[in-house]
Amino acid sequence: MRVRTSVTLPKELLIKVDALAGKKLKRSAIVESALRDYVAKENRNKLNKRDIEIINKNADLINKQVEETMTFQAEW
Repeated sequence: MRVRTSVTLPKELLIKVDALAGKKLKRSAIVESALRDYVAKENRNKLNKRDIEIINKNADLINKQVEETMTFQAEW
């Protein structure tokens, strides 16, 4: 379901959006695509931030486990 909304944008940006859209696409399609990309990027960033927090929280344990594992490796 689509919902009509109103957004105020700078004229220069709309000119560029219209140029990208050309005659094949509508302005709305360009804006929708850009917003979908932005939302996906923000979701990835949120997950990455969460993962980094988990890694940092467990860094000491992870480093200890890596050090222990390295003692079992054969020397060349």
